[in-house]
Amino acid sequence: MAKRINAIFYGNPDQYPPIVNGARLLAREGFELQIFCRGDEAHWNVRYPASVKIHRVKSRAKSSWAEYGMFVAKVMRQAGNASIFIGHDMHGFLPAYWLSRRFDRPIIYHCHDFAEQGRHLALGSELVRRFERRYSRKADYVIVPDAGRGNVVAEQLRLSQKPIIVANAPISRPLADGQALRAALAAKGKAFSRILFRQGRIGPGHAIESTLRSIKHWAKPDWAFVVMGTGDDSYLRKLNEQAQDVGVEDQFLILPPVGYDEVHEFTPGANLGHALYDPIHINNIHITTASNKIMEYMEAGVPLLVSDTSSLKSLVNRYQCGLVADETSDESIAAAVNTLLGEPEKARTMGFAARKAFEQEFCYEHQFGPVIANLKELMSRAK
Repeated sequence: MAKRINAIFYGNPDQYPPIVNGARLLAREGFELQIFCRGDEAHWNVRYPASVKIHRVKSRAKSSWAEYGMFVAKVMRQAGNASIFIGHDMHGFLPAYWLSRRFDRPIIYHCHDFAEQGRHLALGSELVRRFERRYSRKADYVIVPDAGRGNVVAEQLRLSQKPIIVANAPISRPLADGQALRAALAAKGKAFSRILFRQGRIGPGHAIESTLRSIKHWAKPDWAFVVMGTGDDSYLRKLNEQAQDVGVEDQFLILPPVGYDEVHEFTPGANLGHALYDPIHINNIHITTASNKIMEYMEAGVPLLVSDTSSLKSLVNRYQCGLVADETSDESIAAAVNTLLGEPEKARTMGFAARKAFEQEFCYEHQFGPVIANLKELMSRAK
């Protein structure tokens, strides 16, 4: 059982970069990691290290609550003993906590997305939230990806110590040439002089609709807004219909999703990274270093277009790596786009600054370092 960690996540870790990158760094440090996750049949060709074992637990049931109950039951039987248990989000924390108590081992709570007080949840999830509220303060450490969100988590969970803040950034790697993005567009018969790019989940809350409307105010007709990622078919159709209604269908394109490791090949091909968020819940309000895409744009040396919140404004002002816009205003978005796409040298300078900030501060080796140090300390205590 030397240096073994069992992590539990009620989702697909292939689509959660901090879980993937954390696994890779733990493997570098000689830990044996097992991830027990939900078997949703979607595999994204993520290359996990040999010392990382992924157990995709299938729990088919007629209701979501029964499905989760079956997942917990199977994990409790299969996970076994370990030196440390990690629960990812509240649905993973519940079985991880029970296992930690069964074997008298340390427990880490890695809270990626937080369900704040007052947000309506289905009955099953509400029961899980109540469990989280009662027992998460007993975790040895709580990890949160954004400082503002961490303050809310600490207050609402009544934590006795501040959470460890770990930005959702990639591991350092050589900069790709970005040709994958241009090649994907060429395969669809498209070529643009400038690209505003948004990668990741495509859905409501990301100011995609207001950005679409802003295109009619852009300075050049050969600039485009390109989004790439997973999304509900009905929502994607709605976006294409909106583009046609506005008359900008030639400047808007949806690319199919690719695996996490492939995203790295696309992002440097963009001229501007779209990271606007509607403030619909706490995870969008306190999103600054929790946003995988923001960190990935910075890694790729792409300047940022972010929402006009105090935290995001502070980020781009401190590192001189982008501009803010009011995500509800077509004109505000267009003004920022025209500034950065219309002034290539200014955009290049901001892109270099973004890459420098990533290398010096935000790369995951730097961010995750304190977690590894704490795990080693807990491991020695567990022995």
